Parts: sequence; structure tokens; C-alpha cells
Amino acid sequence: MNLFEKLMETSSQAIFTVDRNGILTHINQRAKERFGLFMHSSYSHPAGKLNRGDLILLASTEIGADDGNLTREDLERIGIHDRRIRIGGKIAAIGVYEDVTVKPVYKYLKPGTDDGLEIETIYQGVPVRICIDSNQIIASVWGMQYSISYFRSIGQIVVVDRLRHRVKFWEENGYSARKEGVGNLLRGAPYAAKAPEAEMKVVGYHFRDFFEGERFEEDLRQVLARQVSQYVNQEYEINGFALVASLLPVISGDEVTDVIVRFRNIDEFKDTIIERNDAIRLTEKTYREAKHLSDQSNALFSLPGSTLSMVDVKRYANKLAQMGCHILITGEVGTGKTALARAVASTGATGGKYTMIDCSVEEDLEVQMLGSAERPGALRQTDGSTVFLDDIDSLSPLWQSRILSVLQNGRLTLPDTGEIIPVKVRIIAATSKDLKELVEQGRFRSDLYYRLHAFSLELPPLRKCKEDIPFIVNSLMDELRQKYGLPEKYLSGEAFDKLITYDWPGNIRELENVLERAVVLSDTEMIYTEHIRLDTVLPVLPLREQMKQVERQLIQQTLIQCGGDRKIAMQKLGLSRSVFYDKLKAYQLY
Repeated sequence: MNLFEKLMETSSQAIFTVDRNGILTHINQRAKERFGLFMHSSYSHPAGKLNRGDLILLASTEIGADDGNLTREDLERIGIHDRRIRIGGKIAAIGVYEDVTVKPVYKYLKPGTDDGLEIETIYQGVPVRICIDSNQIIASVWGMQYSISYFRSIGQIVVVDRLRHRVKFWEENGYSARKEGVGNLLRGAPYAAKAPEAEMKVVGYHFRDFFEGERFEEDLRQVLARQVSQYVNQEYEINGFALVASLLPVISGDEVTDVIVRFRNIDEFKDTIIERNDAIRLTEKTYREAKHLSDQSNALFSLPGSTLSMVDVKRYANKLAQMGCHILITGEVGTGKTALARAVASTGATGGKYTMIDCSVEEDLEVQMLGSAERPGALRQTDGSTVFLDDIDSLSPLWQSRILSVLQNGRLTLPDTGEIIPVKVRIIAATSKDLKELVEQGRFRSDLYYRLHAFSLELPPLRKCKEDIPFIVNSLMDELRQKYGLPEKYLSGEAFDKLITYDWPGNIRELENVLERAVVLSDTEMIYTEHIRLDTVLPVLPLREQMKQVERQLIQQTLIQCGGDRKIAMQKLGLSRSVFYDKLKAYQLY
């Protein structure tokens, strides 16, 4: 062992090195343990592969994801021929490998279903049980449990020897690096032996044989090609785990001969996330102070957002709030109009009660606005209260007239008695519609529009203020933590990137919903990209590409209808052999 290898082994960090061709040249024990290349199994089994007649227990939380690319064709090897099964679905199954005479037992749920699955039975004389819950898969044979935990998706397979009816293989963490996923094994791939302190041979193989991660691979390629000098403390997701790594080149002459890949442990990773969040808070505080907006008692300046457009909105809102005038707030759905209205109400000099009224609910307006003699409505308050009229574009012509009277004359005629009463409230109205366009269509009074438009605030969409996303995320995460009574949770770097690169058609409201779901879905203090569920809209493809997709789908469906018989499918489609097989190759339908 040379000096470099000794230093690697004594390090508390996981380290490996690759040469200019991507071949692993060194790896320390810590890295082998971290990536499942060094076993800590309590039990042993020899190397081998599946044999005809073996009893198979398998489960996948999301078919095709982190399970060795399991397919419907793979499931046919244990007797499951079910055309309902789709990529992304959830399955628990028990069957016999490559024996069509034995009927399998299985349960399947279509993609998007969050329910668990459980099967418990005596199969071929063996008591077995499979259970998928929210964070783990448990397979049990003869009362012995084999469990594996997951965040978003995972696969588990337990194999019972056909002759002795004893377990010959079970899945453990690190199977992605060992290429032992459910799909791999069903397709005939071998599996390695398990034993306490057993380890795999890694040096001499390409790093992609054991470490998968698109961003990691691209950054490593850039360092090897000297396109980037190095990456230090970069956040990656490798083999489904969030990690922090540094890619440090070894240079000889003008060439990179090797790259040292060094991983920080999870505690240091958490510290990095905390440092980032603290830096975001400090940056926002510093920006406010630089712009003389550091008055924490002012609710307006406490709203997240430090881009020039948001600062201008908050400054102008502050002026209008101090004047106590009526205000119109415009902006797309979800841009934060309600939060801005509440901040204006608490900042202004008028004081009094704050009441929010949804103008789209017509049947409740009379009671909310006017109330009764015993219980006055929002417009009959006399202490300078603020009334927030959300979706004012939904008001009926009658109520448009009444609100105009309040704005112009400060009075209102009661419908039941005809009595004219003074109104001493400030109106803040909000809309996501183009009121001027509604005026042109005759759906909104022009005089009311011009009266409201005199003092208006327009909130920019989130896609035009992406620099504010980190600040808004921090604020929302604090609110969600308090709402659910949870300890602090942290977003991984790639999860943050996913939020920042998205265009947010639903603006802040959509961002809040996405974060809320992520907080609930994550069972640990870390939130990864798989917890960030976005309603992405696919771009419109050129006609040629759309036709290719339709053609691929037609060929695939025909193959399914013909039970995979290519000769019959070829005849049904009216294609020559050469053209048919060229298309199979082009569309990767082999």
C-alpha cells in the first residue's frame, strides 16, 4: 500500500479516484461501505443466479424506477401476463421463475396511487408475506423478514431455492451499484455473494458500473476534459442518494491524469444546507438594510422578495398605506395579492378591523357587506377598518354600483330601508383579470374601474422574479414547519435547482402547494428532487416529431395486441420486413 492509499484509508471521508478514461484506480473502505460495495449482512449466501423453479417474492414501489428497469416482459418470467400493468405502477407478487404451470399471486396499483400493498399466503408450501408501506418494503419467508427502506421508489426481491425451499438471495442497499436490481436478476444477471465483511472488486472497472448520477457524470467529464478546473462541495444525487462531493483533478503537464472524488458525510451535508439557508436570510437582511427597508415592524418590508420590481411594489404600497387611500392590487393568480393586502392593512394609519370578502361567492355578499342592525357587516364599520374585496371582477352590476358609491361619496343606501349611511372604511380590491378588457366587454363599470385604477399595485409573476425564489422558499418552509409542528427540514441543492428552473405558472400559490406536499412526503429532514412534484407542461413538438411519436405508439400497441409476435404485427401494419425492423430499431422497441 503506497502513501496515497494509506491517506485514503485513514480518511473519515469516502474517496475514490478515476483515470482519464473513467476507470476506477483507487477506492477506500469508507466509499465501499457508503455505496453498498462492502457488506454488513448478518447472513450469508453464495454468488449465483435465478434458476427455473425458484420461488420469487418481488415488490416495486414504482415499476421501472430504481428496480433494475423492471418491465412487464420481466414479470412474465414469473407467470404474470397482465396488460393493465404500466411503467410507474406499484406491484407486489409471488411466483415461480420460468415455470408456466404454476399460477402467480400478485396485486397491482396503477401509477399515481399512494396506497400500500400486502400479500400473505402459503405458496408452494412456503409461508410468505410481502408488504409495501409508505417508506419500506418487507418480504417475509418462514417468518424471517427482509426489509429495505426507500424515499420515492425502490425494488425488493427475495429468492427461495427450488429444491431446498430456503432463501438463496435477498435485496440489500447498494444493489444499484452491484447491478442486482429486480429487473436485472429476472433477465438472468448474476448476483454477488453476501457475507459479513464481504466486498466487491471495483478497481479496474468504469465508474459508471457502480456510480450513477447524470449531473455527477457530466461534471466529472468536464473536469477530465479541463473544461472546468474543479468542483468543490457540489451537491449531487448518486444512486438515489443526496451527497456533497468535490471533484479534484490531478494534473501532469497539460493533461488531467486522474480525478480524486471526495464525499462529505451526511452531517457535513446538513451543515452545508444550514449554511446556505443562513446565507439566504443574511443576504435578504443586508439587502433590506442597504435599501433602508429594515423596519421589522413594517409588515410590507417583511414580505419576501428583493428584486427591483418587488422592492418598487413594497415602497409604493407603503406610501399608499400611510395615506389610507383605496387601492387596487392586480397580478396573475397566486402572485400574493392577499398577503400584500393584509400587509398594507396592518401597515397603514387607518387601523381598525381587517375583513376579507370573496366577491365570487354572490350569495354571501349581502350578509358579509351589510350584516344587520345587531351585527353590522364589513361596510358598516365606523372605525376606519379595511375591507379587502378579493376577485372584485366577479361583482354583479348591483354591487359594482354600491362599491362605486362608497368610493365616490363615502356612503351607502341600505336595500331594506332605503336609509343612506356613511361608510368609513378603506377598500383594497384585487383581481387577476384585465379590468380594462372587462370594461370594453361591458362586464365592468368604467367609472368604477377608473376610480380603483387611480392607486393600483401590480404584482409581477414569479417567473420574472426568480431571484426571489430562495427567499420565498425559506419563508414558506418556516410557515409549513409551524403549521404541521415539524422539526426543520432542508432542501437538497438539486431540489433547490428544480424549483428555480421551473416557470411557476401558478406563481407563489403553486410554489407553496409544491413545498407543502414535499414536506409531508419526506420522512426525513432532507427534501430531495423526488419529493418535488411539478405539473410540467410538455412543449409543443414539431409536426414531424409528433408523427414519429404516433407511429411508435401504433407499432407498440400492435405488438401488444399480437402478443409480441412480430411477424403478425408486421402483416397487420402492412410493412415490409426491412422497414418494420428498421422502425423497431429506431424506436428502441426490441
